[in-house]
Amino acid sequence: MNLNPFETIEKLINEHGSAVILGQQLAFAKEQYSVLERQVTEYQAKVAKLEAQLEIEQANHKETKQLLQRLQEEHAEEIRVHKGIEFRRGKRTGGNWVAFCPVCHTPADTTTLIMCANTKCQWRLILGGKEIPKIISELPASPF
Repeated sequence: MNLNPFETIEKLINEHGSAVILGQQLAFAKEQYSVLERQVTEYQAKVAKLEAQLEIEQANHKETKQLLQRLQEEHAEEIRVHKGIEFRRGKRTGGNWVAFCPVCHTPADTTTLIMCANTKCQWRLILGGKEIPKIISELPASPF
C-alpha cells in the first residue's frame, strides 16, 4: 500500500478527466509535500544531533556535580566566630583551629598582633598573637 496520498488523487483526476487546473494544483501540492518531507528529514537529523549533545551535556553535568560534591567534602571546614575572630578547622588547617580574617576570610597573621594577612584588607584586632591559644581553648566543642 502506498502512503503517498497524491498518487491516489492524481489517479482519480486522470480517470475522471478533471480540468488541467486541478492537475496543476496537484503538481503544486506534490512539490510542497516533497519540500515538507525534506524539511522533516532535516529536522529529524537536527533533533538527533541535539539529543546526542544533550546526553553528553547531562553526563558532563553529572560528573561536574560529583566532582563538586567531592571537593566540598574534601574542603569541609568547621567555622566559628569568637571574640571578633573567625576560626576554621578542617583538612587544610590540619584539623587545628586557625585564626582567619572575618572580613575577607584569609588566614590571619598572629605573629605579633592579630591582623589580616591580606594587606589590602587591613582588618586588625587589638589583641596580641599570644592570646590565640587561650581564645581557641574557649571555643565551644564541635557538634560533630
